[in-house]
Amino acid sequence: MPGKERLQPLQIQQLLPRTNCKECGCSTCFAFAFALISREKRPEDCPDLQTEAFRSSWEILQEAFGGEGVVKEQGLLIEKAKCNGCGDCVVVCQKALITIVVQAQTIKRQDVPAVLRVVDGVVEVVNWSSCKRAMDPPELCRVCEDKCPFDALELVR
Repeated sequence: MPGKERLQPLQIQQLLPRTNCKECGCSTCFAFAFALISREKRPEDCPDLQTEAFRSSWEILQEAFGGEGVVKEQGLLIEKAKCNGCGDCVVVCQKALITIVVQAQTIKRQDVPAVLRVVDGVVEVVNWSSCKRAMDPPELCRVCEDKCPFDALELVR
């Protein structure tokens, strides 16, 4: 399955007014683009985007960054409206958790608490501290996001 198409910062900047007005709280429109990607800001934080002149940009940015997903402190965006509770992310995450590679050797760990669980038909984070991204130093694991067939999961930080 190919990876999700994501807007890149320069693409986002091209959609923005590029006035660097700072009304959104960012020093530049380019900084605002990164804030959108990390979900620290939302499209409605830019007053100029809400004008008629930027209607098409507004629609594109709302679709990409205006969803109802919630970013937890760990940077995992879960769009509950898209999740159907299939559990694919839970399975691949658990498999990734118990398998670590140290000096070219694969080691299987036992009794690692699950990071994700399907609760009431929707995936939820139940133990973030088990995630490879929460390790010190963190590993940039994205298996849960990559496996989700509905694009309901997104790691943004």
